[in-house]
Amino acid sequence: MLIPLISAVVYAVSFLLTRLLSRYRELSADRTAALLTGRPSSLASALTKVSGQMARIPTQDLRKAEPYNAFYFVPAFAATESLARLLSSHPTLEQRLDQLGRIAADLSRP
Repeated sequence: MLIPLISAVVYAVSFLLTRLLSRYRELSADRTAALLTGRPSSLASALTKVSGQMARIPTQDLRKAEPYNAFYFVPAFAATESLARLLSSHPTLEQRLDQLGRIAADLSRP
C-alpha cells in the first residue's frame, strides 16, 4: 500500500519538475536568441504573431465601445489559470515578452 502511494507522489513531483524545466528552457532559448541576434523586439514581434495574439489587437477605436464598459467583468475563477500555468510546458506570452523587454532595455544601455 505504501509503495504505490510513494510512486504516485514521486510521479507527480517529477511531472511538475519536468514542466518547470521545460518552461525554463523556453525562456532560456528566448534569452539566447535575443542576445545572439541583438534584436529582442523582432523576437517579441514573432512570438506575438505566432501565438495568435495579433488577432486580439483591436482594429477599431476602443473609445467607441466606452458605453459598454459597465458590462465587462473579470472572471471570478482565477485559480484555473494558475493551475493551467503550473501544468503548462511553455511560459505565458506575457512572461516571454516581459523578459524580452528587460533584455532590450539591457542591450540599449551603453
